[in-house]
Amino acid sequence: MTAPRWTSAAATAVALTLVAAGAPAAVAVPHLPRPATTSAGGTAGDDPSAVAATVEVTPAAPPGPGTASSFGSDEARAASDDVVIAASDVSGFATVGVTWSGRADADLVIRARTSDDDGATWSPWSPMEVEAPDPDATEGGTAPLVVGDVDRVEVTVENTAAEDVRGVGLVTVDPGEGAVDRAASDSSLDADGGFSPFGMGAGGAVSLAGAVATGDQHDGPAIRSRADWGADESLMTWTPRQGQVKGAIIHHTAGTNSYTSAQVPSIIRGIYTYHAKTRGWGDIGYNFLVDRWGRIWEGRDGGVELEIVGAHAVGVNDETVGVSVLGNYDQATVSDAAVRGVIDLLAWKLSLHGVPARGYTTLDGAREARISGHRDVGSTACPGASIYRRLTEIRSKVEDGQARWRHLWNTSTGYLVEYRPRVPSGEVWFVSGSTRHLITSTGARAALAKRLGRASYASRSFLTSLARGTDFDSRWARVPSGRYVMLDGDGDLMWATSCGTVRHWGGDCADPRIPDRAKNAFDVEHISYFARSERTGYLYRLHDGRRERVYTRDAWWRLTRAVGWSELRDVKVTSALLNEFPAGPSHR
Repeated sequence: MTAPRWTSAAATAVALTLVAAGAPAAVAVPHLPRPATTSAGGTAGDDPSAVAATVEVTPAAPPGPGTASSFGSDEARAASDDVVIAASDVSGFATVGVTWSGRADADLVIRARTSDDDGATWSPWSPMEVEAPDPDATEGGTAPLVVGDVDRVEVTVENTAAEDVRGVGLVTVDPGEGAVDRAASDSSLDADGGFSPFGMGAGGAVSLAGAVATGDQHDGPAIRSRADWGADESLMTWTPRQGQVKGAIIHHTAGTNSYTSAQVPSIIRGIYTYHAKTRGWGDIGYNFLVDRWGRIWEGRDGGVELEIVGAHAVGVNDETVGVSVLGNYDQATVSDAAVRGVIDLLAWKLSLHGVPARGYTTLDGAREARISGHRDVGSTACPGASIYRRLTEIRSKVEDGQARWRHLWNTSTGYLVEYRPRVPSGEVWFVSGSTRHLITSTGARAALAKRLGRASYASRSFLTSLARGTDFDSRWARVPSGRYVMLDGDGDLMWATSCGTVRHWGGDCADPRIPDRAKNAFDVEHISYFARSERTGYLYRLHDGRRERVYTRDAWWRLTRAVGWSELRDVKVTSALLNEFPAGPSHR
């Protein structure tokens, strides 16, 4: 059947609401398959790009006579029962952390040092930050510290007795090695980079001439995917969900700045494993990461264009996108290339969600700049003094960069999403609350896109976390105005005047559930249910499953006033459509 084409803007508005309706689909479409899972709950190891990391935990203990030298000349601290110490051999480009049972916000003093000659000499002690308690955390812990390619690491933890913490352990993560590491290598970047030791030194401006953009981007900056850094999706047990992006929080990862381009995937895998497995978050906390050459990497799963909730800053995760620069910038100088990467990313990302770079917003009840550092919303030195000093510059240049993305301004709402596994054009879904509805025709896609804009990319994990709703092709539904409508697969609209009309087309008058999010998203107004034959010009009222001929203008007025409409409207339809309704009484 071909339904009438309506010129009213309300037709599009109602069409959009219909995608969330619960009537039967006319066309059967295979379900998006759920990924196979391991005992950890994530995707099984069937991705050739995935690289498995290994995790070891070394219990901490009070320092003995042989470890007193760890504290230098401070013999009182060495003999204290309020101190524990742990040391571990390290392999790979390692990430470490400290965890404990007890108060997650315990006031502990934690330091780390490393050796690259089997303990003959040691680096200076570096502080490790206690992370703020997070609802997703299963125990207390520090932020991850990327120690890099060293032989041994040692940590000391003070105030353990006073804070009543137990089970203190040194966690070491060996991120493994894989083809993705070689793929990320670029000797031209490494030659220009210049290294700095464990959190120290300088990391000046770097040319991006040798950078290679990878991945299938949707009109945005080049963002390397999770597969590009070898994410082991068997660790991904978090269920992606959307918040409302009101701004961005900038971080640094802490630890070594002496990394090559090939070691970047290892750094991200180490942080991911520590966050997802050790801390129990189920995924990496940052939405994006930027290396010192300005290359942008996808972090938290869900879809780079959606408003995916991160785990990067307690209290504001639902409201901000978290971007972390790889390295420690308390004393090191952040590279100009890394700053440019952050600017390019945020100019695009904030434009997608209609967020200006400048100005202030309310985050967790406090007034904050829309682009802030982690220290602005938490008790931390992050993102380091070097990056923090450049926030004003970053805001200004993000604002300038947003002019490039004006055509995308506020186009990513999360209502209309596209999943692209391995094909140029993938499945398009309407998302309403926690339900997804597959759109099965190009006409329906066009009708929805007219109001909602283009479809945003979504990940497999995001879509499979949603309940499967009715596939969208043709259906009846009751819209918020209380009337029944049908939208066919070409995006055309037809109004039902009674339950009889609905039954005539094989529906029923039970109210299909339209989720609140869909109701609140669209404006709905009345549309005339009078139809005029394109061939004869005769006017009909479609009522109770029948076509009723309207002979006079007075009858038209009378019928119109009965439903409270103040203006006369009708639409032209084909004779074939009118003839599908049996003849009813006439009006003169």
